[in-house]
Amino acid sequence: MHRLDIRVRPVHISLMQDLTRAVGRPREFDLDEAIRSAMNVFWDRGYHDAALPDLLSAMEISKGSFYKAFGDKKAIFLRALELYSDDAAQSISKVLASDPSPKMAIRNAFLRFADLSSGTKGRRGCFAVLTATEMLPGDTQSADLIRRHYRRLQNLFTKAVREGQAAGEIDDKVDPESISHFIIAHAQGMRVLGKLGSTRKQTLEDVDLIMRMLL
Repeated sequence: MHRLDIRVRPVHISLMQDLTRAVGRPREFDLDEAIRSAMNVFWDRGYHDAALPDLLSAMEISKGSFYKAFGDKKAIFLRALELYSDDAAQSISKVLASDPSPKMAIRNAFLRFADLSSGTKGRRGCFAVLTATEMLPGDTQSADLIRRHYRRLQNLFTKAVREGQAAGEIDDKVDPESISHFIIAHAQGMRVLGKLGSTRKQTLEDVDLIMRMLL
């Protein structure tokens, strides 16, 4: 009788290797964290002064991974601007839900802007404002994102104002859209003055004044 020699090839291992080659190597970094790191570079240096080596160092990725994941510097810049807008909208939405009184919730939101407009945070400024100053009006992509960013914030405040009017806390004869537009305009003015070194005392006085005048 002849001995039958059967050798089993590790098919499952070979198949996984083939699939890995087919789909490419897995990404070796966290995409969201990489975008956030890039955002901080753009925030501190601006689009034009942010060099690729600075971005790669902050993001802790290789040049090949950078181009494979994002395409080019402008693409990651726009992703960073979107992330900034998402963060801001989530933060303001949370603050506006922080008090059962819509009027007090709006004041809390102003206090948030006061914090961002004084001290170290104030001198850093607002990424959206800095981008608008640097990139507009020539860059339509940045303009669209910034316009959408401020519209999102204004919509949140418009909702809060309407709730305040329904609760009898805010004069219902004033247009909610007009109030919310004024809120955003004043808040961004605070951010700009924060670049010049506004103190917390000054920004808190601004909040008290605007609440008395507007609401």
